[in-house]
Formats: sequence, structure tokens, C-alpha cells
Amino acid sequence: MDEMRYVGPGGMIVEERGKGPRIIFVHGGGAGGAMAWEAQWPMSDNWRLVMPARPGYGGSPWLGSEDFERDSIYIAELIEEGDHIVAHSYGAAVAMLAVVKHPAKIASLTIIESGTSSIAIDHPDVTAFHYAVLGLAAHLPDDDENALRSLFRIIQPNQLLPDPLPPPLKVFASHLKNFRFPAEAIVPELLLKKALFPMLHISGGHSAAYEAITDRLAQRLGGERLIISGGGHMPQRTGAPFNTALQRFLTTHSAT
Repeated sequence: MDEMRYVGPGGMIVEERGKGPRIIFVHGGGAGGAMAWEAQWPMSDNWRLVMPARPGYGGSPWLGSEDFERDSIYIAELIEEGDHIVAHSYGAAVAMLAVVKHPAKIASLTIIESGTSSIAIDHPDVTAFHYAVLGLAAHLPDDDENALRSLFRIIQPNQLLPDPLPPPLKVFASHLKNFRFPAEAIVPELLLKKALFPMLHISGGHSAAYEAITDRLAQRLGGERLIISGGGHMPQRTGAPFNTALQRFLTTHSAT
């Protein structure tokens, strides 16, 4: 397999594997870099997987904060002509800001369970979700682990975090004191609607709030809409069901 690892924009560690059209995968919180997309590694038979670790994840230097606007600049620098972008959760906020910097280069954008709740704040389930997240941000517990567990009780209340926390989640917990929550992000709707690249919107069918956010993104921005159950907040972890749906979409919208 053709693999490489290098230091990219902003000091991000970037891992690439496989051959074919490029897909840039933008991870959310928790696991970062290639490990966040382990279930997608089999796609490297037909695609070039480009998997950056955003600052503070997977060996990339911590820059003192987690910030979707700053990270969008680094992801935008990675983009080459004809790239597909696949982004999850916090990474979806990053990716939406990144692709509008180079819209003509983008082959497609796939958004998975975006945390950009402000776009659907008028929906009652999202209203509760949005203000619960911002309320936690304003009154964050001093203990990192308690803060993370409080956050996940909002994001995915039906799935408990392991005890003790695995190392990647401990690292993520340490970010929360200096963290711009995606609820604060403003989706660049007009620029995304003007863009010519196709979009795919995926949710996991586990949360009324995430379903409403994903529905609203699909309605406002256009594109295909899918629910892939079984992975909770991380539908990509279902492996084959997610990969089959994603590859069908990407193949349809790849240059020949």
C-alpha cells in the first residue's frame, strides 16, 4: 500500500494511504487523524485517503486552543484540485469554512453529524441542545473528565463513556477549557449554496437534535440526505454500510 506521513499546514501530522482520487477526512473531537477513520481504511484500495490530525490530536502540536476558524485555514491549505472532503462533528464546522475558501477545487463535500446547531436553533430539539452546550461552555466543571462526561451526556446521552477514559479522550477533555464549541459556528450558507460541488448529509438516527441539524443543512445547502444507523454519533464506525454509501456518492461525483 502506498503510505506516507508528513507535517502539513499548522504543524498538523498528515497520514496518507492508498491510490486513486483524493479524499480529505476531517475528524471531530476525541480520536484524531487516521485513527478517527480506521473503519474507512479499506477504501484505500480505490481512493487516496488524506487524514490530517487537527492541532492537539494524534501528534500534532497543541496550539493553546481548539478553534474551528483557525483549523479551517489549515485544512484549506491541504486542498488540491478535485479533492473530496468528508467531515465529522466538530470537523464539519471546520470543513464548511475551509471549502468556501477554494470552492472551485472541491469535487464533493460530505457532512456527518455536524455540531453547527445555530443553523436550526428554531427547532425545539435543537434549541434545547444548543443552549445546553453553550450553558456547559459557560459553566465548565473544573475537572477535565467531568467536563467531558457532561458534554457527552448532551451529545450522546444513550452511550456512556468508558471508565477510565482512554488516552485520546483524556487529551480531548483537556482541550475543553480552551475550546470554541461548534454551536458558536456560523455556517457560510450563501457561499455553500453558490458552490457547484455536490453535498451529502449523513446522520446516525440516534438523536432528534442531530437529525434536525442535518435535515436543516440538507434543506438549506442542497444535496443528498442519508441516515446510517448503528454507530450513534459516529456513523462512519459502522464500516461497510457507511463506506458503501459514501463510495457510491463519491464515485458518482468523481472526475473520469
